Amino acid sequence: MSFPRTLAWTLWLGLLAVAQLPLVVEFPEGAALEVSAGEVVFDLSAVGFPPPQLPAYYGPSAPERLELRVFSNLEGAWALEASCEGLAGPEGAWLPADRLEVRLGGGPWLPLGADVVLWLGQGPTGGYRSWTLELRLRAEGDEAPGTYQGVLTFRLTRL
Repeated sequence: MSFPRTLAWTLWLGLLAVAQLPLVVEFPEGAALEVSAGEVVFDLSAVGFPPPQLPAYYGPSAPERLELRVFSNLEGAWALEASCEGLAGPEGAWLPADRLEVRLGGGPWLPLGADVVLWLGQGPTGGYRSWTLELRLRAEGDEAPGTYQGVLTFRLTRL
């Protein structure tokens, strides 16, 4: 019979009882997108404006370096996108979005606008993926003096 053998085995191990509990872990689909700065400032008065020739390109005065981090455990293709509608200035002045340019990880400079694809990904990122994000402003010489403001939006979208 198996009962005496089971009892003997249990006593030999010093166990009085055994119980097993099934475990189930369910990870939800998840994605995260982080930018290392809350605000980007281009202070052209600190870098020699007006420039000797136009167009002229200016990097941000604060912060000098930005980092963009992405996490995804989604299967399939996804895209990291940036968009900007433009910059509103004093008395109705307006700078179009393409006056701002962006590049990711030392890649090519891309003029901003609606839904500019910065990176195409496939499947899970395997943890957080980080890139250096660079911005620059192109001055053409037709900008009215004053402070301009706008919003740069980043999106992670499933394709």
